[in-house]
Amino acid sequence: MSCTSAVFCTPRASREDELVADVIIVGGGFGGLVTALELKRYGYRPRVVYIGHLGGHHILGNAPRYSDYIDVQSIISKARELDVIEGFFDGIYIYHKGIKYRVRYKHLVLATGGFDAPITFPNSIKAPQKTAEEVLLQQPTGLKIAVWGTTEWGLRTALTLKRLGNDVIVLDNSAYIRDTKYFEKVKKTIDFPIATSVRIKSYDRGVLKYNVITEKRTIEKREEKLDLIVSTVRMVNPYVVTKLGFKVYYSFELNSLIPRRTNLGELLTLDDTGRAVGGSNIYVTGHLYGAVRENHIVEQARLLAMYIASKDGLEDGEKVKDGLGKFLATLAVEANWLYNLGNRLEYGTDNTGRYIEPNVIDVPHWASYWPQEEDIEGVIICPCDNTPIDKVLKEVKEANRLKEIKTKITHKDVELLRQLKLPQLSFGESVCAESMCLPYATIILGALLGQKPSYFIYGKLPQ
Repeated sequence: MSCTSAVFCTPRASREDELVADVIIVGGGFGGLVTALELKRYGYRPRVVYIGHLGGHHILGNAPRYSDYIDVQSIISKARELDVIEGFFDGIYIYHKGIKYRVRYKHLVLATGGFDAPITFPNSIKAPQKTAEEVLLQQPTGLKIAVWGTTEWGLRTALTLKRLGNDVIVLDNSAYIRDTKYFEKVKKTIDFPIATSVRIKSYDRGVLKYNVITEKRTIEKREEKLDLIVSTVRMVNPYVVTKLGFKVYYSFELNSLIPRRTNLGELLTLDDTGRAVGGSNIYVTGHLYGAVRENHIVEQARLLAMYIASKDGLEDGEKVKDGLGKFLATLAVEANWLYNLGNRLEYGTDNTGRYIEPNVIDVPHWASYWPQEEDIEGVIICPCDNTPIDKVLKEVKEANRLKEIKTKITHKDVELLRQLKLPQLSFGESVCAESMCLPYATIILGALLGQKPSYFIYGKLPQ
């Protein structure tokens, strides 16, 4: 098995065996480790399978955390008490030290979190770019670096790279800093420029050219000579859930394709209309794949352990309901957008139990701010093998017998968009392609062509 991460992995094995566990936890981040430690208290013997480093991306960098009272090292140290193996899980098998284990379990917890995705823009194929996780493991110094992203993760990455002796700027296509609470916490220590409302126009010969829309709505042209661009845009890794047969749909709040689930993390099965028809013995933790503060991740992981124990008669169900109520009340105050999103994921649109996928409204990894056909030269739609976007658009043109594809949509073009024939995307069977390329491409194409991302995977619903 050759794996540098849960995305860049080639599972191989010379022989097959069987592995049985009451609970298997996939992922070695906070959500997975805390869930495993809590389940152990109930008498379970959870087995943790992970690729990469224990603690996930939370352990990288030396910048302050928003939830700095969470003892990161203590959680990781306690993980030594667990049955932890470094291996890859593909939904059926665990690959570990040349052996392919067919897995049998009573409960499966997916703590696979997210991954850093590259940004794309005109001529991005020529730009020197790495993800935050890559660059923080290498710890460069003396470089001129542009960090893309103003989330806590983006600002933490920028602070760390600055402390390593790099000349840093931070850019984002958002109109505002994405995590204002974390920014307020660390702004006194920030000694580098931050630009929002950025639209990257081109990269050539070491120079990044971009526009900034100022507060007065004027366009200010800027350029920077750079050694490196670092992306901190994170997306959900849908690999295992799709292999297990769960459908994934776009969530604009998370900029990802995700399965529908309850607030406790239990994955829901859906019928052909998108209506929830039942729960499962498969769960996700990290509360929406780690898109919250570390203290929220820890609390939700504890709740998930309680919930699993209650299903087996080891915990009082009313205690679980009470704990969930308190947790949701905390989210309503500290992360209201996530509280609302969690309710929609659990109860469906307008509490109907049916899930309606929205159109794309935000594409953080499209650094040109919004896809337009005139900006697609050199734009990558599959970062795994550098597939250009015009290859897919050519297929769309041929299927619809179009001379051109309009991306500046007027009212009269709406009906044409509804009738547009779309290709079913397939980038091969590699882990990278199915983890990164499918969600990456469907979100960009959804924005560019005015379509719902899942249409490129499952096809359009009947008119």
